[in-house]
Amino acid sequence: MRTPACIAILLVAVVVLGAGCVGESQPPPEEAEKSVLLEAVARINGELESINASIGESARVLGETGLRSAAGKEAVQRAMLNHPYTESTLVATKEGIVTMAVPESYAGTVGSDISSHAETERSVQEQVPLVSEVFPLAEGYAGVAQSYPIFGAGGEYIGFVSVAYRSDALIGRAIVPLINGTPYDIWVTQTDGLVVYDTTPEEIGRNLFADPVYQAPGLQEAFSRIVAEPSGSLEYSFWERNWERNVTKKAIWDTAGISGTEWRVVATRSADAGEVPATTGERPPVADTAGDMKAFVGEAAAYAREHGRTDALAAFNNPAGEFVRDELYIFAYDMNGTVLALPFQQALIGADRSAVHDVSGVAYIAGMKRLAAEGGGSINYIYPNPARGYAEDLKLGYVLPVDETWFVGSGVYIPGVAATFNTSVRETLVQRVKAARDYAQKQGRAAACAAFNDVSGDFADGEAYIFAYTMNGTTLALPYQPEYIGENRFDLEDRYGVRIILLESAAAESGGGFVYITYYNPDTGVDGLKLCYVAPVDGEWFVGSGVYAGA
Repeated sequence: MRTPACIAILLVAVVVLGAGCVGESQPPPEEAEKSVLLEAVARINGELESINASIGESARVLGETGLRSAAGKEAVQRAMLNHPYTESTLVATKEGIVTMAVPESYAGTVGSDISSHAETERSVQEQVPLVSEVFPLAEGYAGVAQSYPIFGAGGEYIGFVSVAYRSDALIGRAIVPLINGTPYDIWVTQTDGLVVYDTTPEEIGRNLFADPVYQAPGLQEAFSRIVAEPSGSLEYSFWERNWERNVTKKAIWDTAGISGTEWRVVATRSADAGEVPATTGERPPVADTAGDMKAFVGEAAAYAREHGRTDALAAFNNPAGEFVRDELYIFAYDMNGTVLALPFQQALIGADRSAVHDVSGVAYIAGMKRLAAEGGGSINYIYPNPARGYAEDLKLGYVLPVDETWFVGSGVYIPGVAATFNTSVRETLVQRVKAARDYAQKQGRAAACAAFNDVSGDFADGEAYIFAYTMNGTTLALPYQPEYIGENRFDLEDRYGVRIILLESAAAESGGGFVYITYYNPDTGVDGLKLCYVAPVDGEWFVGSGVYAGA
């Protein structure tokens, strides 16, 4: 599913593939595509069942030991560590009173009455395992609540345990390894048309029937069929995965979900594979230096201030204009993360990309926004490289604010740097950091930092060590560089100019996240590319750890 640049060109040909249906018959999708779809459905269901089993075990312990017990809390924490993408867990009585909240940053919800919440009412009424539809969570994002009933020793219903997570995080864990390097895209929708996952992140959260970009009659017909029928196949015209042209999409779908939830899982592939994009030529070679790129961004910012937003954006969006030079081009966003200029992906103009993550989970647009608000700076992220067939390569970006409402930037690919971090490595990293966070919340700052700084302790194992900083950048724990303890490093930059602590602090303030940095590796004694994950302990400090590329 791709956002069109102009609705008028969405000429959708919905072709029903099956006996007794209207339209010209088409051959069935290739067996490979069917296999990908069925495996995707199986993996999504497997993730949902795995969470169900984990919170079911938590419910058992809570039922035996009480809704406020230490043993119950430990069981909940174990369940969350088993599923690193989960954000929070609540335990509530049958009256809807919260008795437990994990992690500790949610402790303020204990004692609150959530009996009027739709998901609480459903949990109490049905007293069975449930998976909610996607809805706005208190954490500030759209997510899913998956709950399990709690029964006491005598078999009486006493409450429920509910874990919250982003649907795109759960589904992405299942889908991304499956389709990497394939010609397939996958998107997932609820039966009300809300997109809960897409390999194009900009589509997540849109509604197929309410969003203005999807109002072409043929497209509405296609989407109506997809949500109405548990499985099927059809064709429609939409943007291809690199946003450069419209293509005919062959789509097949099936249904995933447990506990009454239905998610339509749609696999698509271009029927026009092999055609050369009509509107863009070959992309030029890699720029010489990052210095050229930074100077280019400075020139664009000055141009925008002199000529104003309208004229500047017209210039930045011209693929043949003065702000496309060799590999370099200027992009622009407003401070909310809405695209203002992307000369080679103009279908994205107007899209909100504030929540977009790269393949390793780095929220690079959010990072750019923070850098622009702080006066500008550099950031690493992974982005499709047109010079290598749109392979996912490491890129160094640089942004500058034009004024307080928008910013400009550019980027250059960094050749020869391996930037691959597989799912299991990233999940182990998240588990390590969240375990350290839980330890810090239980033991307090002084005791926790003493443990983190002990090079012979449990939290310092070569490159797998825990670091800690205050939100304003004062070093609290750095076991292999103790000389920095107590020093403020908020303005620390790596050799590429990436503001390490600023970006880590920003990720922690948003609830936790990933950041790329180049940093000293205690196992090798030299700098290396590192993917860090950070999590807030409370509003004043955070913990983190990292894994080096190739580990």
